[in-house]
Amino acid sequence: MVNKNSSILMITEEDIEQLLTEWGNVPRWVKAHVSAKCPAHRYEGELMLNDESLIFRGRDIREGKDCELELLLNCITEVYIGFSEQLKASIDPALGMGGPEPFAIRYKNNGESQTVYFNTSSDSYSPHRRINNLRWYEALHIIVSKYKDN
Repeated sequence: MVNKNSSILMITEEDIEQLLTEWGNVPRWVKAHVSAKCPAHRYEGELMLNDESLIFRGRDIREGKDCELELLLNCITEVYIGFSEQLKASIDPALGMGGPEPFAIRYKNNGESQTVYFNTSSDSYSPHRRINNLRWYEALHIIVSKYKDN
């Protein structure tokens, strides 16, 4: 029986792409004065893992609405640490996305591949966040590997 849960920050790949586009329009002098204490995120909430699914419940801070994302474990196609190669090439270090690398989940939704990025948020001390992200990655990697083997 699997039971795991953490406070979490989440952002989708599409949100990051939009953020990067908008960030490109911010004047350089403003970027020099911005200090991001939290990783880039759009959602704040809790991530729960059970025997069948990974469930995010929280709040969309952009829209001001509650939200839920449930990923069936057998729909997860890949789990990794860091950003996709495409995003890595686009990220401006001043954006504040250089801290602890998130754990990423790629999954199929209605036949379409989608990716979400998570950073644990229970402790703002970066080494703890990095360790917690690695623990989530390791747990999910083992589970996803079992589904691929079946």
